[in-house]
Amino acid sequence: MIREDKPAFGITSDRPPAEESDLTAKETGCRPMWRGVYASIGAPFELSRLTEAAGIPFLTVQPKDLGSTVEQKSWSLSQTIAGKRDDIFRSVANTIIEYGDLVVIRYAPEMNGNWSPWGVGVNGNTPAQYVKAWRHVVDLFREAGATNVLWMWAPNILRGAINKDLHKFWPGDSYVDLVGFTGYGVGSSSFGFETKASQTFDPTMKLLDKYPKKPVVLAETGVNGKYKSRWINSLGPWLKDNPNVIGLIWTDAPPPHSSADWRFDETPDNLKAFKKSVVPNMTCLDE
Repeated sequence: MIREDKPAFGITSDRPPAEESDLTAKETGCRPMWRGVYASIGAPFELSRLTEAAGIPFLTVQPKDLGSTVEQKSWSLSQTIAGKRDDIFRSVANTIIEYGDLVVIRYAPEMNGNWSPWGVGVNGNTPAQYVKAWRHVVDLFREAGATNVLWMWAPNILRGAINKDLHKFWPGDSYVDLVGFTGYGVGSSSFGFETKASQTFDPTMKLLDKYPKKPVVLAETGVNGKYKSRWINSLGPWLKDNPNVIGLIWTDAPPPHSSADWRFDETPDNLKAFKKSVVPNMTCLDE
């Protein structure tokens, strides 16, 4: 059975899905319910990306070509709005329809940053264009019959964002099922040192109070730095204090697969803190 009184636990990892699921269950006693999947849809999107996911696929749809190049004019928001990429979006929708089960789509996340082709200020993109592009894509999926999708609107937390005026990016209540955000606890001289989850999340959570009461997901999270165990220990109580948070997707990958070592098992102390503070406050897939 699956408990329903606590946030769902999810993992994004560089390991094969089944291997990651088994290892996480063995280490923590908690098998993830959600599995992070990334897709740069300028390349073919195969059904196996969903069928091989261990748990509910948490699909980050990146409207871009493969690679890290930010300046991709053919993937500007204006091109999406004009329908220049409709065939690709319909193909992804059809793959999800073929999959048949629930897929959570985090479409074009961190739009309030400038590090992706759909980001604000990149390729001439504006917040108003983001809203139009979002609605255009959601309408395409709905018209195609992709009714097995939950749509997650997911900005970056305020720290590090280029545009902190989130309401300008809001697509509207009828176009969003879940609200999520990218937010990592940091321990570096460039961002300062965060010792508590509340320092990382609360400024953004307060802004979310202004929006329709949508369930919230920590869509991409983890922590690094010398206060890592202390931050992890604070996360369990923070989750209890924020009952509108229904899911947490942990980035369980070290460099070069990620920008820092966000793993909860980087050290024995980190893993101990995670098992003590976070796992008891998570909903897991029971064996």
